[in-house]
Amino acid sequence: MAEVVVTARFLKTFAGNNVRFLGKGETVPGDGVGHEAIHYPWPFGPVAIITPFNFPLEIPALQLMGALFMGNKPLLKPDPRVALVAESFVRLLLACGLSPDDLCLMHGGGEVTEALVTTKKDNGEFLIQMTQFTGSSQVAHHLSVVTKGRVKFEDSGLGWKILGPDFLDSDVEIVAKQCDADAYAASGQKCSAQSLLFVNRKW
Repeated sequence: MAEVVVTARFLKTFAGNNVRFLGKGETVPGDGVGHEAIHYPWPFGPVAIITPFNFPLEIPALQLMGALFMGNKPLLKPDPRVALVAESFVRLLLACGLSPDDLCLMHGGGEVTEALVTTKKDNGEFLIQMTQFTGSSQVAHHLSVVTKGRVKFEDSGLGWKILGPDFLDSDVEIVAKQCDADAYAASGQKCSAQSLLFVNRKW
């Protein structure tokens, strides 16, 4: 339910004119008559969005809409285990009037996705101009190499909790319990007491 609430708030935030304001340019006066620097935000064009299983609605929805807001043509590739959620969101967008030509939805594994994001056009440029990847740091490193840096990451890893010198022994159980009750708990990914880093009181 929290993902539904966050996604709804995100869409409400960008309702009305806010997408136009997001895409506005700017001008800066130069040092003489007629001198002026003009900045225009420009879309990448074809982009890929590879999303994980642990946030099946929030991450695909927010990243997909952000790409669409700025005029890109995104290819959404959700994790196969939760692809139904992403597909349902795309169907909702289509029912609300989004043109089917504005995005692509892909179901498949890593090898097929890698082949697509590394495909080059006849002139040697990548077909996919930028890839947004959310997932493991190992795959993120691999994508960085094969796409020659044309990738943005939100990678994951062990979530260390650092307790300072003022922690009480009674706090350990509370922190460990909280680690096991975060957003990963619903998806099988959990931080546990093993991820706690205890700082010696003498420090």
